[in-house]
Amino acid sequence: MIPTINTNHIIDIAKKIKELGVYTMNIMPLIPQYKFSHIRAPTPFERKILQDDCSKFIRQMRHCRQCRADAIGLLGKDVKI
Repeated sequence: MIPTINTNHIIDIAKKIKELGVYTMNIMPLIPQYKFSHIRAPTPFERKILQDDCSKFIRQMRHCRQCRADAIGLLGKDVKI
C-alpha cells in the first residue's frame, strides 16, 4: 500500500486475485526508504479502512504488523543501495 500511488487499485487487485483462487490477502504498507523515502507511509487507520473494503471480496490477513519484504540481503545483513 503506497499512498497516492496504488491505494485506489488495491480493491481491484483483491477482486482479481479472488477470481484466480487466492484465499487470503495481506496488504503491506510502504516502509518509506531509498527511492520511496519521499512518500509517506500509510497510517494504520488508512490500512484498516482498505482491509475492511477488500474483506468484502477476499479474506484479509490482519494479525501481522510489518514484515521486511522490502529488505535486500540476508537476515540481519541488509544491503544498502
